[in-house]
Amino acid sequence: MTPTIVDVSPRGEGVSCVLTGDLVVPRLVRRQGRSVEVALVAGHAMLLPADDVRILITVGAGCTLSLVDIGGLVVYGRPGEVGEPSHWHARVSLEAGARLSWDGLPTVITDAGSLVRSLTVTLAGDASAILRETLVLGRTGERGGRLIADLDVRDQRGPLLRETLDARGDSPVPGILGGNRVMDSIVAVGEQADAPEVTGATRLEFERGGGVVRYLGDAAHDSPLGGVLTGGALIDREPAHVA
Repeated sequence: MTPTIVDVSPRGEGVSCVLTGDLVVPRLVRRQGRSVEVALVAGHAMLLPADDVRILITVGAGCTLSLVDIGGLVVYGRPGEVGEPSHWHARVSLEAGARLSWDGLPTVITDAGSLVRSLTVTLAGDASAILRETLVLGRTGERGGRLIADLDVRDQRGPLLRETLDARGDSPVPGILGGNRVMDSIVAVGEQADAPEVTGATRLEFERGGGVVRYLGDAAHDSPLGGVLTGGALIDREPAHVA
């Protein structure tokens, strides 16, 4: 499958946008000056076994990108079968002074589903990003399938955050998720980013440049992180040109 590409680069006083994709289709919502908002839309029902989503995001020097998901992601499988896992991998590159806000919707792994997922973020000097990632084991009444999720964030000085979540809904492990089905996170990275204080969630600061706010629970709708990114902490929300 063709990877999804969101490439925003400076051009004069504005920006140039390259938007392509099959499984996930990027749509330009609005732009003003060096600020752009892009919606990510599913190209068809997904994720099915062996689906392989690749998302490549580049934000050029001095540009600001707001990404919004249109509809959450459900990972399906074939009950009673051990098939190929689904794959979802996103790679984000922020050039000097770039800003990114990504208000992601939940990824739900059904009982028969299996997902290998990764998110890699690389920041140049003075770049910042704030992202929401919600991972859910099982739909209502389910325990959920297999999830392996990697998160890797680095800046010019080296790694800021590296973590791996390896969990099965039918085999909870103490010290990982335990009996919780939901891990909802807001990750703020870069010298200009600041992880917000949210009642009911745990806040951890990085050694430099931001932190993570995280909620563990049984239902995504109980998370206190809903709406925190609405308004875009790093995004210019003034009236903009509609493409």
